[in-house]
Amino acid sequence: MTDLVVGVVLAGGASRRMGQDKARLEIDGVSLVERAATKLATVCDTVVIADGGRRTTPRWTSIEDGPGRGPAAGLLGAARHYPASDLLVLACDLPLVPEALLAKLAALLQRTADGGEKAAVPRWQRGVEPLCACYRPAALTALSRRIAAHRYTLHRWLETLKIRYLEADELVRYGRPEETFLNLNRPADLARLVSGPTSG
Repeated sequence: MTDLVVGVVLAGGASRRMGQDKARLEIDGVSLVERAATKLATVCDTVVIADGGRRTTPRWTSIEDGPGRGPAAGLLGAARHYPASDLLVLACDLPLVPEALLAKLAALLQRTADGGEKAAVPRWQRGVEPLCACYRPAALTALSRRIAAHRYTLHRWLETLKIRYLEADELVRYGRPEETFLNLNRPADLARLVSGPTSG
């Protein structure tokens, strides 16, 4: 575990497609936000919930959003509280990301020099995963500038950064990427998870 990296659960979405607050959805009696926070706590001494200050769980500190909207607001809210720390982020609706992958992302940045990569991000056949990644303060400063200019797309932001990508051939060590990055957007996604062999 390390205090050089702060764990951030992104749990501030509107959950419109799901029809209810995803952060409070439970799998095997544990809410999605609790699952994500517990995983991050195996890597980071400090874990916070970026949920717009809604206090989705009493066990962890809830923080207000920063400027912007969507995940960017959650990221910048956490950066405002911890401006000197790397942020290891995990969206609560990615319930199958393993702890070992989170630890790998954090370790990748800690092994690079300050002038090197500004983020560690998974990338596979379906694209990048900016909501399961580790970001240096410089990356969040760049995001803040983009938000101030009303540029909200995270993928465009990543294109401006020097990134250490964790590619598909490395990701398979942690499971099949299509399962690892199963995103719970709709009720059908939740049903698939609960009924499938990976539900545990």
